[in-house]
Amino acid sequence: MSHLSLIRQCFISSIAGLMTATAYANVAIYPVKMQINGDNRQRTTTINLQSSADETPQNYEVRVYKWTQDINGNDVLTDDNQLIISPASFVLEPNSKQVIRMGFKQPISAMNLQKEEAWRIKILPLPDAAKSNGIKYAYGFNVPLFAGKNFKADLSFQLTKDTNNQPIIHAKNLGTGHFQITGFTLQDAKGNSIFTSNEMRYILAQQQIKLSIPALKPQKGLQLIVRTANDQQLKFDIAEQK
Repeated sequence: MSHLSLIRQCFISSIAGLMTATAYANVAIYPVKMQINGDNRQRTTTINLQSSADETPQNYEVRVYKWTQDINGNDVLTDDNQLIISPASFVLEPNSKQVIRMGFKQPISAMNLQKEEAWRIKILPLPDAAKSNGIKYAYGFNVPLFAGKNFKADLSFQLTKDTNNQPIIHAKNLGTGHFQITGFTLQDAKGNSIFTSNEMRYILAQQQIKLSIPALKPQKGLQLIVRTANDQQLKFDIAEQK
């Protein structure tokens, strides 16, 4: 059997939003969530990849995707050229830092955004043919970038059922900005906890997602305690399906 190089890509997405830096296999990335709001005609930002002295040189490439969600809340990534990346590929040497610059071709104000727009920046390890013997582990990163200013989320939650007749919480964002859920607790009318989940999800502007919950008895007065990326807890009433 020939030796193969195994590349394991670990994409850091929603969990990355909880920390200012994320490190895997002695490689740290920061920031883990980016915003270009257009203040002072800002249209660029940077992201940093930092390696330790224990790392070996690793080739990376950077890809940009426009990020939307379908009616079921699934992420949809499409190739996009609005955001310019430099460098688009690089070698990360041991004990070094690589700065990746990205920016729009025009100011945010000239884009006439009606709602916040979102992208995903994927930093992907490339296989090294010269080091194909043995097994090699490398990690990729998947970082969100949002564009726009003064856009806010507006959330509502409804208890309903999916196509398999299983209960779900339908979370809808009618606002113009994204919202990040890092976990939630379902409570009854007396404030008793029924179910707690550490599910982490983004709800993009004017989109909706489904949160899975176990089967429960029909009851009124349900509330949802939502944890946010900055450790806040927000309480929402849950509407019943009509």
